[in-house]
Formats: sequence, C-alpha cells, structure tokens
Amino acid sequence: MKLRTKFLIAAIYLFCSLMAGVTGKISGRITDKVSGEPLIGANVLLQGTSNGAATDIGGYYHIINVSPGYYDLNINMIGYAEKTVTNIRVEIDLTSVIDVSMTIEALASEAIIVQANQKLVKTDVASSQKSISSNQISEMPVSSVSEVIGLSAGVSGLSVRGGGLNETQFMVDGLVLNDERTSEPTTGIPLSAVQDISLQTGGFGAEYRNARSGVINVVTREGSKDNYSGTISIRHSSPTQKHFGKSPYDPESFWFKPYLDDEVAWTGTNNGAWDEYQQRQYPSFDGWNSISQQTLADGDPSNDLTPAGAQKLFTWEHRLNGAIKDPDVNIDAGFGGPVPFFSSKLFRFLFEHPKDVNNKINTKKFFLSFIKT
Repeated sequence: MKLRTKFLIAAIYLFCSLMAGVTGKISGRITDKVSGEPLIGANVLLQGTSNGAATDIGGYYHIINVSPGYYDLNINMIGYAEKTVTNIRVEIDLTSVIDVSMTIEALASEAIIVQANQKLVKTDVASSQKSISSNQISEMPVSSVSEVIGLSAGVSGLSVRGGGLNETQFMVDGLVLNDERTSEPTTGIPLSAVQDISLQTGGFGAEYRNARSGVINVVTREGSKDNYSGTISIRHSSPTQKHFGKSPYDPESFWFKPYLDDEVAWTGTNNGAWDEYQQRQYPSFDGWNSISQQTLADGDPSNDLTPAGAQKLFTWEHRLNGAIKDPDVNIDAGFGGPVPFFSSKLFRFLFEHPKDVNNKINTKKFFLSFIKT
C-alpha cells in the first residue's frame, strides 16, 4: 500500500472519530392523508437552517448532521397544504422519526401547524442512553457538568454503574477529554456553553473506544448568526462545612488531640491516661518529652528543643485554619453572535467565562464556527 493511500485512510479515520456522536438525524415518511400513498419529491426543510431533503420514491426523507436541540420542520408540495411540525427534539447519536400526512389543497391557504409527537420508547436504540437538553439543565440546582450527570440513576459524580473514573469516556464535541496517563475525565466546561448531554450506561457502539462503564458526550452551543446574545448566572450559597462530624482543625479532632491534650501530649498516648479503646481512636504518639530528648541526644545543637518548644513549633506549622467561613459564589457568563466585520452567514462566535470565587477557578472558552451558506 502506497504511503499516500495510508495517509488518506488515517485522515479519514481521524475525521470520523472526531465527528462521531455530536449530531443527530431526522427521518420519516410523507404520505397522502386520504389514500396513504407516499408523496414523491416533497420538500422537507428545517426552519432557520439550510438543512433539508426531498422524499424518495417511497416517500421517505432523511436529514443528517443535525445539531442537538429543538427544531421546526416545514413540509411543502405543489397541490398540498403547507405543513409545519414544531418542537422536534433532536438528540445526540439518535434518529427522530417524524411521519407526516399531507392534505390536498387546490387553493392557497394558511399553513397547518402541528405539535411533534415523538415516541417515548425508541425501538431502534440498543444502548441505555439518556439525553439532557440545555432547557432541562437550566431548571436543575447544579453548577457543573458532573453535578448534572450525578443526578442520573446509576451515576455518582462521573462514575457510572459503580465503575472507576478511568472507565468512563468523557467527550466534548466528539473529542475525548480523558487524561492520557490516568484515563480520568477532564471537566471544567461552563454550563451556559452546553447544548446537549448524552449519557450512555451500556450497549454503546464501536465508535466509543476505550469505554467500559459509560460514555458521557457533551455538545456545546454555537453563537447565533443573526444577533448577539449573552447569559450570566450567579449561584450563591451560605458557608457550610464540607465534611461530616468535627472540623479537622479542632483541637479535639483526630489529627490534633494526641498532640495538644495535656493528658497525653507530654508523656504519650500509652501513659495510661487513655484506656485501650480511646487509644485506638487516635494516632499513636510518644509525647513531646520524648521528642525533646531525641533532639538533645542527636548531637546536633541547632535543633535542640524543649518539650514546650517542640509543641509550639508543631502549633506554628499547623497555624493555618482551613475551616470554611466564606460563602460559595459561582459565576458563569457568556456572550455570542456573528463575528464583527464579517457576514453573519459565515462566522459566529461564543465566549464563555466560568469562575468560582472561592476556589479561584477561572477558565475561558472561545468558539469560532463556520456556517454553510
């Protein structure tokens, strides 16, 4: 096999792997309402886009590479009343089946508008898959993609069906974002940039390689090609502990009590002041007297310490208190639209800026998409 042929095959494979699982499809059949016969050559168009199709000899149509979201489908044919099917849900990697029956109309009249009636049970889907739209996410009390996924049955954080994090494949716009060394997912996508999330917990296809427990596929939004728009979300929660029980920084805690409690701090936890049960609850410690003797006996006068000095050095090294006193504030802002000085039909952008005030998380995301005319 020639080198050029090998390079072409590798390029095709790479392109297919990058494009896998980021779009959906709309298909169905257009028929005459009275006779039930298929209509050949009917025009089917997704409103607001340049995507469409014409029905074949059997009345079937297929619109591929449709970004996930909600769409209106317009059907027209000479001699029939124009019909519009609204609120069609397109999901990642799935086919939305929309069958339409047309009514003969000799004279021009108003278009017929109907609500899409999609099946709740998809008989053509072999995998266990759940789709979460941006509209659903906006109604959830969450601030990250992992929290959105964690609300699904059988998922804890990004761990699916009890598997480890390294067994979950995490994808954004078809690109795998698992760490190359640990294979753990790398998240940090602002929620305002999410258009759709697909969660597969079993039976996923061969295009999802190196996935054992589940596949999380995130498709991001694109800026509008007609106007500018922005979003901002601020979440505020009162300061509260992020652990159970006593604070780790409390003098009576597991980490500090053996070194600060006067009953055992000087002579050790085995001096008889604590019973056997209490000794097992805390780390074993020989006492500051023993520590002082060790520093005096090592022959190095530069580190000599008294028992009180050794304890004071310990408290100074652990002087920082990490108890949470500030509220949690999460800000998620975005802005998008057509690129200035260019035709709005060619380029558009989306800028996202999530920030966690307390944890100092500050990441930016910028999209520049090419739109076909």
